[in-house]
Amino acid sequence: MAQIQAKRVRDGATRKDAKIALIRLLYERGYSREQIVWLFNIIDWMLQLPKALEPEFVQAVNAIQEEKHMPYVNTIERLGIEKGEKLGIEKGRQEGRQEERQEAERRALESKRNAARKLIALTEMNDQLIAEIEELPVKEVEKLRAETRH
Repeated sequence: MAQIQAKRVRDGATRKDAKIALIRLLYERGYSREQIVWLFNIIDWMLQLPKALEPEFVQAVNAIQEEKHMPYVNTIERLGIEKGEKLGIEKGRQEGRQEERQEAERRALESKRNAARKLIALTEMNDQLIAEIEELPVKEVEKLRAETRH
């Protein structure tokens, strides 16, 4: 039935109504918790809704659950939340690693600048040579030399 609806209905709002009707049938037919979860997953896969209509769908399913006193689909919601949390944690880790890399690069650059400042202050080397030694742009060394004069 879900496959027929999926092929026949293209409009988002009509699709949402058809999906809600199918979910209601699951509860009314007296399926077990496992059957409802399994069939819900199939229906959810076949009848995908636009993101904008998903909150309305979830609200309708919650109303059906309250009406039937059977919070089976909340398990699916919990699984979705857990998956989202795992994805969020991984994204946070990746961002943390990126920030650590950026901080290490910043410290390395500052170390090169400090070494260049010392070479400027203690030697008669030209800016080109200091830039090559410290792997800095010549403009950067020129800027550092100008700062030490002031």
